[in-house]
Amino acid sequence: MAFTVSPGVVTREIDLTTIVPETGTTAGAFAGAFRWGPLEEVVNVSSEDLLVENFQKPDSSTYLSFFTAANFLAYGQNLNVVRVANSQAYNATTDAANTVLIKSDTAYYNTYYTEFGGSGASDNYGEFAAKYAGELGNSLKVGLCGADIPELVLTGAVAIAFSGTEGTVTGTSTLFTMELQVNDVIKNNDGGTYFLVTAIASDTSATVQSSSNTDVTGTVAFTRMKGSHYESSSTEVMGTVQVSDSARKVMTGTGTYFDIQLDAGDRVTLNGETHSVASITSNTSATLETAISPSSTAISGSIAWSREWEFAGNFDYPPTTSDFATRRGVTQDEVHVVVVDEDGEWTGVKGTVLETFPALSVASDAKSEDGQALYYKEAINRRSKYIWWMKHPAGTAADTAPNTALWGSSANSASKPAFTQNRITVNASMTGGADGQTLTDAITITGFDKFKSSEDIDISLMLAGSCSSTVASYLISNIAEVRKDCMVFVSPEQSDVVNNDGGEVTAINDFRNNLPSSSYAVIDSGWKYQYDKYNDTFRYVPLNPDVAGLVVRTTLERDFFFSPAGFNRGQVKNVARLAWNPNKTERDNLYKNGVNPVVSFSGQGTLLFGDKTLLAKPSAFDRINVRRLFITLEKSIAIFAQFSMFEFNDDFTRSSFVSAVEPFLRDIQGRGGITDFAVICDESNNTQEVIDRNEFIGSIFVKPTKSINFILLNFVAVRSGVEFEEVVNAV
Repeated sequence: MAFTVSPGVVTREIDLTTIVPETGTTAGAFAGAFRWGPLEEVVNVSSEDLLVENFQKPDSSTYLSFFTAANFLAYGQNLNVVRVANSQAYNATTDAANTVLIKSDTAYYNTYYTEFGGSGASDNYGEFAAKYAGELGNSLKVGLCGADIPELVLTGAVAIAFSGTEGTVTGTSTLFTMELQVNDVIKNNDGGTYFLVTAIASDTSATVQSSSNTDVTGTVAFTRMKGSHYESSSTEVMGTVQVSDSARKVMTGTGTYFDIQLDAGDRVTLNGETHSVASITSNTSATLETAISPSSTAISGSIAWSREWEFAGNFDYPPTTSDFATRRGVTQDEVHVVVVDEDGEWTGVKGTVLETFPALSVASDAKSEDGQALYYKEAINRRSKYIWWMKHPAGTAADTAPNTALWGSSANSASKPAFTQNRITVNASMTGGADGQTLTDAITITGFDKFKSSEDIDISLMLAGSCSSTVASYLISNIAEVRKDCMVFVSPEQSDVVNNDGGEVTAINDFRNNLPSSSYAVIDSGWKYQYDKYNDTFRYVPLNPDVAGLVVRTTLERDFFFSPAGFNRGQVKNVARLAWNPNKTERDNLYKNGVNPVVSFSGQGTLLFGDKTLLAKPSAFDRINVRRLFITLEKSIAIFAQFSMFEFNDDFTRSSFVSAVEPFLRDIQGRGGITDFAVICDESNNTQEVIDRNEFIGSIFVKPTKSINFILLNFVAVRSGVEFEEVVNAV
């Protein structure tokens, strides 16, 4: 009784309601080569759609791994997948001067994200990297558009003296480094002449270009025209253009500066027609993606033109200044970012926009009204399915003037900076991505090693996929036999059953004989031919994911202790034909060696026609259903038994154990899984010596039910006048 100082009533609760929970036994595990997704990291998928979302569609190099996973998911909805690759796997980047491998989200943050303790990315990788390794990343393109700037009457006055086509601007009381940047167009407020700023030397000195090359004498007021890479009207670009070549695609400029003011991909509008720029030859020559109208002649003469960012149509407005920045007296912090399937490898359509990120901020502390991060680096890393941020674009370093700031600076800084590098753009195709799909046995084993520890991950069914006997043996001996809570499903090699007419039995038996004896492993007889809808072709794939899938389906539809074979529960899905369909004699040969035949019967489908494990010695454990029964019993009772840890080994603890286990086994018995059982946990097996060793022993005796493998039907002819009771015992 609990101690009390004075008389009183003390209440206490004793919980005798504990039960043994039945554990799930349908979780699959597989490691293989895929086109996308994290490397050497366990990812759980519950459907083929999610398999595609995480690891992408198969190609000629990855279909074996893909369909191993997909075929299992046709029966169950719980598969743990590990992508593996060789040392030649790389992420695509916007600057492939150096290769980089970012295996996973964790690897990125630990290595490249300084806010999480990473050292930061090298400048050699460009502004962005593909989320994961693989050639698919080479189809990605990233566009970034910096902030719009308003029209501004410049401080002070200027005079311009030309030498050839280049003019030197001399300012009086001007602030060029604060109010201008390269690419700005400024206008003489007196004469209406436009000039393009090509360099800024100081607050009082700059260089310009003009179509007129006319000096501005004296000191007059100038206006910086509204400027943006998002869009530029005819008054915000320099010169006039014409298109007169026979192909109607070459845009020739007069007084233009195409290689300063245009990027490939930008859209230009002239005479009411809008066309994308394919390439830029010089300041006065650019090629369009499509020909202009009319079909007979091009645009002749010199006309005004305008331009817009390639992806402007994907956003409702230009980037300017965020509300967050405005409240802090900061300007021009917004950027738009877009991710594009440039080559069509993701969507099948070139140029498809995959993601848009409108109105992000270059201020490191920018937040939306609901507290979501607006900082473009953080927002992209958290939200993008395709890219990582690696560094700020070139040209975003702070100017020498006091009121400017680097991208990535706080908007709350004491200097109240303006993010004046507003028209920085990124228009970069990713390159350098590589799959690394050629796997050795050692690499494959490395992936499966992620499933070694039963404490780290719960699995029940391990799919060997297409593998050598070396890999299969490792999975059996070093994972399944060590864990003792899962089974490995194996198929012979493709060459054993595809185009091996007459040699199938020998080859399969040789493969099986290279595997260890184990009740934790199952081998089938081959491969199937199935349709690959992603590539419109047929493929040979191993049957072991289907066999494991039948175990899942049997568990879900009947119970874990039922055999997954036969006409009732052994129907294999998605079979165009078997690579090899064994006859009765061949099946007999295989079955006595522990190989479970998969057979196509005319008019009755394709069936798993055996339920043996790879246990060589005769035992109840040489059947799949019995091994599955004991795995479930052992896992469930072991989980419950953990709650006896650190309790006293006394009558109360032992009786509590028995009172919980017996109803659990009685339920299994009632469902047909066992015929009888006994639970012994008392002084007979928990002797004083056992107690002194700090041990606790519970002995569970179980008689498992057996599946029917052989049927004998006796048809007895009995002559007239004989009672059946007279002859029954004679048969």
